[in-house]
Amino acid sequence: MLPTPAQYLLRIDDLCPTMAAGRWPALTSIIGEFRLRPILAVVPENRDPDLCRQNSDPHFWQEMRALQEQGATIALHGYTHLCASRGRSLVRLSRFSEFAGVCGGVQRNWIRRGVDRLRAEGLQPVAWVAPRHGFDRETIVALREEGIRVISDGLARRPFVREGMFWIPQQLWTPAERRRGVWTICIHPNTATVEDTGQLRAFVRAYADRFTCVEEILEKWDQRPLTFGERMCEGWALQRQCARQLRKRMRLPAGGSFR
Repeated sequence: MLPTPAQYLLRIDDLCPTMAAGRWPALTSIIGEFRLRPILAVVPENRDPDLCRQNSDPHFWQEMRALQEQGATIALHGYTHLCASRGRSLVRLSRFSEFAGVCGGVQRNWIRRGVDRLRAEGLQPVAWVAPRHGFDRETIVALREEGIRVISDGLARRPFVREGMFWIPQQLWTPAERRRGVWTICIHPNTATVEDTGQLRAFVRAYADRFTCVEEILEKWDQRPLTFGERMCEGWALQRQCARQLRKRMRLPAGGSFR
């Protein structure tokens, strides 16, 4: 059964010492004011120029540790965030990937080094967030070897088990009211505008009592696969999202790129 009314979970992506600092204080203010326990998707060794928005923040890792202590869930967000592979992902939402299609040995090395880097900074990664939703079965093998069993991805309406992993779907990139289900809202500090953070604050204020966290989901949800009907709904949602992304790419000016 899907929970009614809907529950929401906040996820913040592309966190690294060189991320844009402009919107980050607004997001931490929302987290603190409403006592949210979000998923923090941290890039262990960022080499993506798009995430190099400022000089490295010497307080970044301390902030991540403080939020972890307050109940946030740390997620391994790839390794370097460089997406150069065109491999076929288990969640087919992007043409490029950091992990999907890369040989298993390389993936295991990247994930091991990424986990070690986060742990060296006092962070304990519980979940996996793939850059551009790109990962395959070799990625899952590597994650399991490192003790990570939670994936934040997919477009179903409830958490489920697949490929021996517990998936908490991520279906929203802007706040939106839903009638039932569990819905993860993904925010990117590097590109969030003042309007975006204002919209998020207003939404959280209106639905603060419906926000959950990974810990609560793991405690309350039966770990079972999706039913046939739920898989059909997931497939339709994937088709709709792919169509939206195609329309967005077609509107880009010459030289633009879709992320």
